[in-house]
Amino acid sequence: MQVSEHWNLGKISKMLLCLVICITSCLVVTLFFSPQSETLLQVSPERLFLYSVAFGCLFLVSGEMFGLFENSIRKISGKKALQALFSSAVSNFGLLVLVWSIEFDFIGRLAILKMLISTGLGTFIFLNMLNSLSNRNPWRVMALIDSCRRKKIVEGTDPNFSAFEWIEPKTESFQKEKFDSLLDDCRKNKVEILIIEGKDSEFKEAQIMDFLASGVRVMFPTDFVETFCRKIPSTDLDHRWLARLNLKQRDPLLRRIKRLIDLLLSIFGLVISLPILFLAGLAIVLDSGFPVFFCQTRSGLLGRSYKLFKLRTMKQKAEQGGGAQWAKEGDERVTFVGRFLRRTRIDEIPQFWNVIKGEMSIVGPRPERPELEEAIEAHLPYWKCRYLLKPGVTGWAQIRFKYASDLKSSEEKLAYDLYYVKNASFFLDLEIILSTLRSLTQGSR
Repeated sequence: MQVSEHWNLGKISKMLLCLVICITSCLVVTLFFSPQSETLLQVSPERLFLYSVAFGCLFLVSGEMFGLFENSIRKISGKKALQALFSSAVSNFGLLVLVWSIEFDFIGRLAILKMLISTGLGTFIFLNMLNSLSNRNPWRVMALIDSCRRKKIVEGTDPNFSAFEWIEPKTESFQKEKFDSLLDDCRKNKVEILIIEGKDSEFKEAQIMDFLASGVRVMFPTDFVETFCRKIPSTDLDHRWLARLNLKQRDPLLRRIKRLIDLLLSIFGLVISLPILFLAGLAIVLDSGFPVFFCQTRSGLLGRSYKLFKLRTMKQKAEQGGGAQWAKEGDERVTFVGRFLRRTRIDEIPQFWNVIKGEMSIVGPRPERPELEEAIEAHLPYWKCRYLLKPGVTGWAQIRFKYASDLKSSEEKLAYDLYYVKNASFFLDLEIILSTLRSLTQGSR
């Protein structure tokens, strides 16, 4: 049995290892490189450890917001170093405030500086070392499927997620009489993943067991794309996938917890954004007159319609006489102020009211207009799966994909939404929220 030597760790694994680095940095600097008068040395060991864990968690949150944990195929990146240092600076500031609010005393400036440098450089060196090892030992993948399908998977695989080395198979289909030859070929080329046809596969259980015993992971195309691209193409689905779909967020307890979080975040978001709403409304009036707000019918949970509220970003009567139209990048109907509001997503703030009313969630598939859905559903039969959960102010497809401006891009958008429907969880929601905050600083739309 061959042993895998790659270092392609998942995002959660890397974040946990960075958490260990942060906790270690805080403890080592405090215990061995600080004077006896240091505030953190005066607290109990248990409280010091809790402060260190809080420091590490703050680093993970700020690192996710700055994009530190996004994979990159480059070995050394100045941008990555800045992201690590900025994340360390934010987490140190958070620790400073936390300790002062509890102990009523500040952490020493030298201790803060040492933790900032050691944490920033330590995580930067670790992530780049891990990336270098990953590039030297890529996943070795063989796709035993037709060439067109294999090309689509190769081109669709996110190059920044992981390094892949694609091994060309001697045939595009499984042949029983050449099974031993295929198994030997996988062993010889040290193949780690073998992709086989998901529908009507001719592989038998015993044959798959032989591959597993040889250290070769056997996957269907849908499972491979879901694991490594974090999306689920609707073209690979059938009624069996729907029958196996387990909606974890339908659990009564989880649903109530999510609803409570939605209420708290939306009320907080509305309160702190009131000055921004006032200034944005004033800018809209000066730029293109009234009305300030825009109300539009969207499809919600289980396809039920509701009124979605946004700040108006398009010219008045933009669709007069033309019916419903796709939103797209560089849309000429968008006003001068509207472009800024869309880039910063300020126009989405009024949707917090939809969340408070229970029509939306903070995170979920983005709602679509009923007028456009008839054509979409004829092209994409699984489109309605998006409405098994409440639509969201932000969503997985929104941070991973651009505007859906036609049926083809809607298919790609659906692939990300299906991934969220299947894998929705508190941690995925947190990742989406933090990625959304990061995209605000980059002018995402």
